[in-house]
This record gives sequence, C-alpha cells and structure tokens, in this order.
Amino acid sequence: MRIILYLSGEFEELARIEAETFLDEIILTDRQIVVGECGFDRFDRFGLIHEASQHLFSCEINELHEFFREVEIPEGRCCVRVRNIGGKKADSTKLERELGAILWKKGAKISVSNPEYVYRVYLSNKAHVGILLHETNRKQFLERRPDLKPFFRPGALLPRLARSLVNISLREGLLLDPMCGTGTIIIEAGLMGLDFLGVEAYCDIARGCKVNLNHYGLPSNVIVGDARNLPLRDESVDAIVTDFPYLQSTKALGDLLDLYEKALQEFKRVLKPSRRLVFISNLDVDVKDFRVEHKLYQRLHKSLTRRIYICLNS
Repeated sequence: MRIILYLSGEFEELARIEAETFLDEIILTDRQIVVGECGFDRFDRFGLIHEASQHLFSCEINELHEFFREVEIPEGRCCVRVRNIGGKKADSTKLERELGAILWKKGAKISVSNPEYVYRVYLSNKAHVGILLHETNRKQFLERRPDLKPFFRPGALLPRLARSLVNISLREGLLLDPMCGTGTIIIEAGLMGLDFLGVEAYCDIARGCKVNLNHYGLPSNVIVGDARNLPLRDESVDAIVTDFPYLQSTKALGDLLDLYEKALQEFKRVLKPSRRLVFISNLDVDVKDFRVEHKLYQRLHKSLTRRIYICLNS
C-alpha cells in the first residue's frame, strides 16, 4: 500500500529518517510530506510522524478540483480536511467546502461531524491527497513528560524524541539502553511492545528507573552495571539506543573520554552485525568500528547542542 506520512516540523530531518522505518520505498518527499510504499504498518509507534494516509494522488495545487472529480466515492460518510504546510497555500475552510461539494455531487454522503472516511489534503509545494489511516495522539507525549514521572532527573529526553530514535533503531527484537537513567528510552520501547533491557551505573537511579517502568505497567528490566563492561554476551542485542552523560547536568562516570572509548567498544561487542547503534552526545565523537549513517544536530540553548549519531554495526 502506498501511504502519505505527515511529519513533525519540529525536527523534520530526524522525522524523515524515522519515516524510512515504515517504508520499503520512498516515492517522493515534499517538506513535511513523505510518500512511499508501506512496509511496516505499526502506525501506533509513531514518534515524530503526525499522520498516515492511504495515498490517492499528488498533483499541482491548481489541479485539485479536476483530480477530485475522478476520485472514487466510499460507501460510508466522508469529509475533506485540508492542511497548509510551509505557509498558507489556500483558504483551507473554503477549499474543504469546494472539494466536499464535488464529492457530494458524485453521490458521497458528507458528514463533517462524524465521518467514517476523511480525505486528507496536504498543501505543500504540491497537493497530496489520501484517506486518513492514523492520527498520532500527541497528548500522550505531554502526559509522559520527564517531570511528570514518579522519578525525575533533569536532562532526560522528551518521549517523542526517544520514541523516534527507538523506531529508527529497529522494527523488532531486543533493544538495549546501556546508560538508561530514568528510563525514557526503554519506557517508550516497552510501550511500543518491544523487548528491552536497561543498564544503569548508579544504584539509586536504577531503582528510580524501575519505579518509572512499573508506573507504566512495564517489567523492571534494569540492572546495575557499567557501560564500559556490559554483563551481556557477544552479539546478543538487536539495537542500542542511549544518551551519553552531559557534563553540564549529569554525574561524570570516570573520565568522559574513557567512557566513550570503552563504551563504544562494548557496544560493538554486544550488538548483532548489521544492526543499529543510535546515541546522543553533546560532543563531536570519533566513532570507530561503526559506519555513521547520519549525524544530526539539535540546538537546545546557546550552551548545548545535541549530536544524534545513527550508526550501523558494519
């Protein structure tokens, strides 16, 4: 099935990489729109993807009315919803009425308040039209904010970012966070139905992480250990996603450079071949023995810019 993915504009570059997780082939991209052949339909796992629609057609914006006259009419109630992307391309309310009128004249049952089918029209450089399949509940991420969890420490990732990184790392299998902290990454993995394991160097933080996991009905899959000497077998995990300590806000675990060097060696050892390591740092890191597929930057404030590394265990 060919689908349209409507991406978050907050971190569009990362959202586009996440979209690749759900697509076997990308047909086109247009700002926050990606159209492709769906290979993985777990839309409930979306992090930085807002919507998925079954793709009907893409066209020039001034050709919309003509293309709508050729659209097949569904059996049930329907309506049209228009979204402008990257500036106002059209009066969305007016266009919804015009396109809805075309469908009504073709025999469609129009219901704005209780539709069974929603024709989603995205106006970017071109118009992209589909039948809405999924809309991400973004409120859930606000409800799982780090400061609302039972155990909180400053500097934790936001859930929607953590979920996006988990999606990028794997479709299924065992995910490891070897510096799990309060548990944001493994909580999102667990809520997505993935197997997970967290390792944390400090006993008090490991206990707090278990409290957070239990709060969301997840198993306490956290052990106390050192990322530089993981108590795991060789090639035993399918993905690694972690957030390295920042000197500004986190306890230093020995010498930081020593941590990076030895931890990355351990990640190489426990990660299965051709699987992904995704990690966040506030430093430019010389990543050895992995192929860096992407390095992204996220500026949080004037003194902190995150680097997101997406690496393949080649």
